[in-house]
Amino acid sequence: MAVALTVAMAASLVLLLLLLPLAQATVSSAVIPENAKTIKFMAKDVRAFIKESAKDYMEENAQQGGSGALVFDLSVGTSPQTLPVVMDITSELVWAQCVPCPTCTRLTPPGTPTFLPNNSDSVDRVHCASKTCGRMIPGDHGCDHDSDLCRYAEDFYGAANTSGFLITDTFSFGTTPVPDMVFGCSLDVMEPDLAGASGFAGFSRGALSLVSQLDISSFTYFIAPLDDPAGESVVSWSWGADDDLDFAGAQMSIWGSTPLQAATENQNPDLYYVKLTGVMVDGQLLTSIPAGTFNVQADGSGGVFLSTTLPVTYLEVAGYRALRRELVSRFRSEGMAPVNIASDLGHLCFLTEDFTSAKVPRLALVFDGDAAMELKVENYFLAVAGGQTCLTILPSRFGSVLGVLLQAGRNMTYDIQGGQLRFQTTTAMVVAGAPAPPERVPLMIMATLLVLLLGPRSLF
Repeated sequence: MAVALTVAMAASLVLLLLLLPLAQATVSSAVIPENAKTIKFMAKDVRAFIKESAKDYMEENAQQGGSGALVFDLSVGTSPQTLPVVMDITSELVWAQCVPCPTCTRLTPPGTPTFLPNNSDSVDRVHCASKTCGRMIPGDHGCDHDSDLCRYAEDFYGAANTSGFLITDTFSFGTTPVPDMVFGCSLDVMEPDLAGASGFAGFSRGALSLVSQLDISSFTYFIAPLDDPAGESVVSWSWGADDDLDFAGAQMSIWGSTPLQAATENQNPDLYYVKLTGVMVDGQLLTSIPAGTFNVQADGSGGVFLSTTLPVTYLEVAGYRALRRELVSRFRSEGMAPVNIASDLGHLCFLTEDFTSAKVPRLALVFDGDAAMELKVENYFLAVAGGQTCLTILPSRFGSVLGVLLQAGRNMTYDIQGGQLRFQTTTAMVVAGAPAPPERVPLMIMATLLVLLLGPRSLF
């Protein structure tokens, strides 16, 4: 993810200097206590936000990138302050809106939770001379002197950003404190609506993400299906234990597994890439997709990565067009015609009254390792305004992204140490040769989340 410096106003810098202790932080790896236990936080049911935000996104013809999110409470400081943060597997920094700051540029609504560093006994500054500032975050940090505070600017995909200063503080997971965690104290927040969240928790491969700082061996999330009123969304991570953990949807026993791909020279090294080899329609491989459509190109374009902050899915345009043609053909065979077949080739919509009684083709994504992820209709069609139901898979000329709605209803496990993405599927649609499903799920530090969609933001 691109990182560029945004210089904070002088008043903001003076304010933060007054609030932080005088001693310089000793930047080191977080120490995980050996007796760490399983911790659970109850979820809030906010799936109405998912539906409404996704509808808004589709109705705006995807001119702005939306943001589907898992949000959980992070405890920061001594004594702990509770900060709701968005889980983002495509970004690195863990940050939150910091200190009341009338002179800062903040587009977040009044009442957004704000971290107060002067209320924490364990907060420390990160100076420009530290290795954290000089090596872990690329770019200029506004450093005129070694004793200056290390500044950052974290860009969202193609749109809003946040800027502030790096600090360290203690994160607490239940009764387990983890000291010296690097944390972004954001002063300027140019994101108009975090839907109640204070900031972001980066889960990418980057050096300052929670995954790297906590040395997480694997993490899992389950996004509750929109049509399951009893479902709960969960995010969890493991510090290496191996006991059982019951997830939502754990009765599903069929697992697929595909290697997590290393980024090529021109790709973003922080993202989680997978190799998509094809798309199945009603159990048949769609052979009209040209070979190599989803491959990484020499300039770093193409390829496939996953996101927890984008509600819809993007497919490389050649793959999208082949899939769209096949779906149109199958619906036409039932006497159903799209409402926008000629005027809008970037979307596929039907009248909802016809769609509800139609036999909808079932899709599955096929990954390297011959593992197929079977999708439910709700993973790729959504009812929007105007009495229409639309495909939530859209075309892209820059690569493919697997979004939130497509992933909903299955456990998604990122085995960092083993280099695998594992996912539960609902039936035995696993192509011959796929790895055997794991018999056990590791004991994990667990946070049960509220799930919501944030406001639109541009991706491509």
